[in-house]
Amino acid sequence: MTLDSSRKKADLHIHTCYSDGLLSPTEVTEHAKKRGLQTIAITDHDSILGVEEARTSGGRELEVIPGVELSTIYQDVDVHILGYYVDFRNGKLISYLVDLQRFREQRARQMIEKLAGYGIRIEYDRVRDIAQQGALGRPHIATAMQEKGYVATIDEAFYRFIGYHGPCYVPKKEIEPREAIATIKEFGGLAVLAHPGVYGCDELTAQILKDGIDGVEVWHPEHSKTCVERLLRLAKEGGLLITGGSDCHGGRKGRSVLIGQVFIDECYVNALRQRAGAV
Repeated sequence: MTLDSSRKKADLHIHTCYSDGLLSPTEVTEHAKKRGLQTIAITDHDSILGVEEARTSGGRELEVIPGVELSTIYQDVDVHILGYYVDFRNGKLISYLVDLQRFREQRARQMIEKLAGYGIRIEYDRVRDIAQQGALGRPHIATAMQEKGYVATIDEAFYRFIGYHGPCYVPKKEIEPREAIATIKEFGGLAVLAHPGVYGCDELTAQILKDGIDGVEVWHPEHSKTCVERLLRLAKEGGLLITGGSDCHGGRKGRSVLIGQVFIDECYVNALRQRAGAV
């Protein structure tokens, strides 16, 4: 979808510097307002730390839905589950996410060790500095590699070394989709399958729907028109919630998609609110 100033619109998939995005939550809300959005969701990887700042900076002008994006593994495929309206102040949820972030740190150290075996010597402390307060991930390692001239671009770091099939890749913590879905629901949230068109497997999507997912992300930068139409049919036939968004990282990982460049109409946000009891 393209922006139309006459319609209310929402971008429900945005990352901040609290995971692998470049923008602070305040910068995200400023961009969202300039783009004419009425609603956004902060969906950082394994983190809800940016939600409070975004809600404060959004003020009355911009609704900020608290969200999170959890990484899972299903049949060796990296599958992401979005959680909307989670209780982001819940101490137990915060502890759960802190544990995931600690695993991310261990994983980063392992990848740095593997890179050293290829003559690529970067410091963990520098990678941590690049990530700042965010959940540490491969984009931060790639940035450190680029800084020292080992690769020309972030994309090169991924396809040569730390991508899924790269020699220095270390798998994420093995959480099944059903566990992520249950966790999101435990903390009052709604679970949505992120960018199902990216996985390229209808059987995978069908199986995850059986695990109790509440909705599917229909609009995404990597979804073709045909994919959107197929997912819309799937959602309507299954009585599933429909979401969408830019998956904006503020330019991180070479992505040029801007906040609000992909959006959904207010009717879908209303359905999400009603299901969450947030009306």
